[in-house]
Amino acid sequence: GGGASSSHLLRVPLLAQGCPMDPGIYPTADGWCPPTWPSAEERLRREEEERCRPKRNLVKRTVLITAPQAERLLDGSFMEASRYSLQVFPLRADTHFSGTKEDRGFLCWVYYQPRDEQTVVRVWKSVDVDITEGEKEAVDPDTGVLNEKRLLASQAQVCFFNVQEWEVVKEGQPEKGDKDGPSWWS
Repeated sequence: GGGASSSHLLRVPLLAQGCPMDPGIYPTADGWCPPTWPSAEERLRREEEERCRPKRNLVKRTVLITAPQAERLLDGSFMEASRYSLQVFPLRADTHFSGTKEDRGFLCWVYYQPRDEQTVVRVWKSVDVDITEGEKEAVDPDTGVLNEKRLLASQAQVCFFNVQEWEVVKEGQPEKGDKDGPSWWS
Protein backbone atom coordinates (compact mmCIF):
# COMPACT_ATOMS: atom_id res chain seq x y z
CA GLY A 1 0.00 0.00 0.00
CA GLY A 2 0.95 3.63 0.12
CA GLY A 3 -1.94 5.42 1.83
CA ALA A 4 -1.39 7.59 4.89
CA SER A 5 -3.41 6.55 7.91
CA SER A 6 -5.51 9.13 9.70
CA SER A 7 -4.08 7.89 13.02
CA HIS A 8 -0.72 9.41 12.06
CA LEU A 9 0.19 12.96 11.33
CA LEU A 10 3.13 14.74 9.84
CA ARG A 11 4.30 17.84 11.63
CA VAL A 12 5.00 20.27 8.79
CA PRO A 13 6.12 23.80 9.65
CA LEU A 14 4.67 26.60 7.56
CA LEU A 15 7.96 27.10 5.72
CA ALA A 16 7.64 23.60 4.26
CA GLN A 17 4.17 24.44 3.01
CA GLY A 18 5.61 27.08 0.72
CA CYS A 19 5.37 30.28 2.73
CA PRO A 20 7.21 33.07 0.95
CA MET A 21 10.49 34.46 2.22
CA ASP A 22 10.24 37.81 3.96
CA PRO A 23 10.58 40.35 1.12
CA GLY A 24 11.60 42.98 3.69
CA ILE A 25 15.00 41.44 4.48
CA TYR A 26 16.70 43.27 1.59
CA PRO A 27 18.23 45.69 1.09
CA THR A 28 20.39 45.31 4.19
CA ALA A 29 21.27 48.32 6.36
CA ASP A 30 24.25 49.12 4.13
CA GLY A 31 22.07 48.99 0.98
CA TRP A 32 23.34 45.63 -0.32
CA CYS A 33 20.92 43.35 -2.11
CA PRO A 34 21.66 40.07 -3.95
CA PRO A 35 21.82 40.73 -7.69
CA THR A 36 19.05 38.19 -8.34
CA TRP A 37 16.72 39.50 -5.62
CA PRO A 38 13.63 40.95 -7.30
CA SER A 39 12.75 44.58 -6.78
CA ALA A 40 9.36 45.53 -5.34
CA GLU A 41 8.20 46.45 -8.85
CA GLU A 42 9.34 43.08 -10.24
CA ARG A 43 7.55 41.23 -7.42
CA LEU A 44 4.33 43.16 -8.07
CA ARG A 45 4.57 42.52 -11.83
CA ARG A 46 5.18 38.79 -11.25
CA GLU A 47 2.24 38.58 -8.80
CA GLU A 48 -0.03 40.32 -11.32
CA GLU A 49 1.11 37.95 -14.11
CA GLU A 50 0.36 34.96 -11.86
CA ARG A 51 -3.10 36.31 -11.04
CA CYS A 52 -3.89 36.69 -14.75
CA ARG A 53 -2.75 33.19 -15.79
CA PRO A 54 -5.45 30.57 -16.25
CA LYS A 55 -5.50 28.24 -13.26
CA ARG A 56 -5.74 24.49 -13.38
CA ASN A 57 -8.43 22.64 -11.47
CA LEU A 58 -6.50 20.20 -9.23
CA VAL A 59 -7.15 17.53 -6.65
CA LYS A 60 -4.59 16.06 -4.28
CA ARG A 61 -4.03 12.84 -2.37
CA THR A 62 -1.56 11.97 0.36
CA VAL A 63 0.57 8.82 -0.02
CA LEU A 64 3.66 7.24 1.48
CA ILE A 65 6.34 5.78 -0.76
CA THR A 66 9.74 4.15 -0.37
CA ALA A 67 13.07 5.09 -1.93
CA PRO A 68 12.83 2.56 -4.82
CA GLN A 69 9.33 3.84 -5.67
CA ALA A 70 10.58 7.43 -5.45
CA GLU A 71 13.29 6.71 -8.04
CA ARG A 72 10.59 6.24 -10.66
CA LEU A 73 7.79 8.49 -9.39
CA LEU A 74 9.95 11.63 -8.91
CA ASP A 75 11.42 11.48 -12.41
CA GLY A 76 10.40 14.69 -14.22
CA SER A 77 9.75 13.15 -17.63
CA PHE A 78 7.75 10.34 -16.02
CA MET A 79 5.69 12.91 -14.08
CA GLU A 80 5.06 14.95 -17.23
CA ALA A 81 4.00 11.92 -19.28
CA SER A 82 1.77 10.68 -16.44
CA ARG A 83 0.20 14.10 -15.72
CA TYR A 84 0.83 14.61 -11.99
CA SER A 85 2.76 17.00 -9.76
CA LEU A 86 4.20 16.45 -6.29
CA GLN A 87 5.15 17.93 -2.98
CA VAL A 88 7.60 15.50 -1.33
CA PHE A 89 8.66 15.35 2.31
CA PRO A 90 11.49 12.90 3.13
CA LEU A 91 10.93 11.07 6.42
CA ARG A 92 13.60 10.61 9.07
CA ALA A 93 15.08 7.12 9.17
CA ASP A 94 13.95 6.69 12.81
CA THR A 95 10.26 7.53 12.28
CA HIS A 96 7.15 5.52 11.39
CA PHE A 97 6.91 4.45 7.71
CA SER A 98 10.63 4.93 7.15
CA GLY A 99 14.02 3.35 7.61
CA THR A 100 17.37 3.31 5.88
CA LYS A 101 18.32 2.68 2.25
CA GLU A 102 15.42 0.98 0.38
CA ASP A 103 13.13 1.46 3.38
CA ARG A 104 13.54 5.24 3.38
CA GLY A 105 10.06 6.76 3.38
CA PHE A 106 8.65 9.85 1.70
CA LEU A 107 5.30 11.49 2.31
CA CYS A 108 3.91 12.87 -0.94
CA TRP A 109 1.02 15.07 -1.89
CA VAL A 110 0.08 13.99 -5.40
CA TYR A 111 -1.65 16.68 -7.49
CA TYR A 112 -3.49 16.08 -10.74
CA GLN A 113 -6.43 17.27 -12.79
CA PRO A 114 -9.60 15.22 -12.23
CA ARG A 115 -9.74 14.27 -15.93
CA ASP A 116 -6.32 12.55 -15.52
CA GLU A 117 -7.29 10.47 -12.48
CA GLN A 118 -7.46 7.07 -14.20
CA THR A 119 -4.03 7.57 -15.75
CA VAL A 120 -2.48 8.75 -12.48
CA VAL A 121 -4.00 5.89 -10.46
CA ARG A 122 -2.81 3.31 -13.03
CA VAL A 123 0.73 4.73 -13.17
CA TRP A 124 1.12 4.76 -9.38
CA LYS A 125 -0.27 1.19 -9.17
CA SER A 126 2.44 0.15 -11.64
CA VAL A 127 4.99 0.83 -8.86
CA ASP A 128 2.79 -0.81 -6.19
CA VAL A 129 1.26 2.37 -4.73
CA ASP A 130 -2.51 2.71 -4.50
CA ILE A 131 -3.12 6.45 -4.29
CA THR A 132 -6.85 5.84 -3.87
CA GLU A 133 -6.09 4.82 -0.27
CA GLY A 134 -5.44 8.52 0.42
CA GLU A 135 -8.42 10.85 0.72
CA LYS A 136 -9.04 12.93 -2.40
CA GLU A 137 -9.26 16.66 -1.69
CA ALA A 138 -9.96 19.53 -4.05
CA VAL A 139 -7.19 22.12 -4.08
CA ASP A 140 -8.67 25.48 -3.11
CA PRO A 141 -8.17 27.88 -6.05
CA ASP A 142 -7.57 30.61 -3.44
CA THR A 143 -5.15 28.52 -1.36
CA GLY A 144 -2.72 30.34 0.89
CA VAL A 145 -0.06 27.65 0.32
CA LEU A 146 2.51 29.17 -2.03
CA ASN A 147 3.53 25.87 -3.65
CA GLU A 148 -0.10 25.04 -4.35
CA LYS A 149 -0.57 28.48 -5.93
CA ARG A 150 2.37 27.69 -8.19
CA LEU A 151 0.94 24.28 -9.10
CA LEU A 152 -2.43 25.80 -9.98
CA ALA A 153 -0.76 28.38 -12.23
CA SER A 154 1.68 25.99 -13.92
CA GLN A 155 0.79 24.19 -17.12
CA ALA A 156 3.78 21.86 -16.64
CA GLN A 157 4.10 19.18 -13.97
CA VAL A 158 6.17 20.26 -10.95
CA CYS A 159 7.91 18.52 -8.05
CA PHE A 160 8.58 20.45 -4.85
CA PHE A 161 11.08 18.39 -2.82
CA ASN A 162 11.53 19.56 0.75
CA VAL A 163 15.11 19.47 2.00
CA GLN A 164 14.15 18.91 5.64
CA GLU A 165 13.59 15.45 7.13
CA TRP A 166 10.22 14.90 8.80
CA GLU A 167 8.80 12.80 11.57
CA VAL A 168 5.49 10.93 11.52
CA VAL A 169 3.97 11.12 15.01
CA LYS A 170 1.26 8.71 16.14
CA GLU A 171 -1.69 10.49 17.66
CA GLY A 172 -1.27 10.85 21.42
CA GLN A 173 2.47 10.10 21.28
CA PRO A 174 5.25 12.62 21.88
CA GLU A 175 7.61 13.74 19.16
CA LYS A 176 11.08 12.21 19.23
CA GLY A 177 13.85 14.48 20.40
CA ASP A 178 15.83 16.39 17.80
CA LYS A 179 19.49 17.11 18.42
CA ASP A 180 18.73 20.79 17.78
CA GLY A 181 15.78 20.73 20.19
CA PRO A 182 12.06 20.69 19.47
CA SER A 183 11.70 24.43 18.92
CA TRP A 184 14.84 25.27 16.92
CA TRP A 185 12.59 26.10 13.98
CA SER A 186 10.63 28.80 15.83
